[in-house]
Amino acid sequence: MLKSNLINALFLGSILFIVSLTMFPDTSLDIGVKPGGVNFIPFYTIGGLLFQDSLRDFAVNNFGNIILFIPFGFLLPLNFKGIDSTFKACSVGLMLSMIIEVLQLFMSNRWTDIDDVILNTIGTGIGYMLFRWISLIYK
Repeated sequence: MLKSNLINALFLGSILFIVSLTMFPDTSLDIGVKPGGVNFIPFYTIGGLLFQDSLRDFAVNNFGNIILFIPFGFLLPLNFKGIDSTFKACSVGLMLSMIIEVLQLFMSNRWTDIDDVILNTIGTGIGYMLFRWISLIYK
């Protein structure tokens, strides 16, 4: 019982952390403090940050979006036994990311960006694969 409560709390915490960074401004990371916009062109923002902005901006946006969803992907199969493949985990991560991006359409200081969906889905997949790898080690 204690174990399942801890896993549930960690899973909820991962979702709340995602919501806090994607819905509320964070001046220390320079997130959500400038006017937002929309990008529906895959890899446009990733390429723009790589070739036109600072390495810091590239790392915060790209690696940040991936790392943000790794705990979610790791904890997903612990909370839902039906999540038994990378495809299923990535599908859930994709749906969560799409919900966030649609909500950001209505927020003047946030970007709705297809690249975020791609990166968040990758992060979910990495988290799930880490879970599977660690599960294999402990079996």
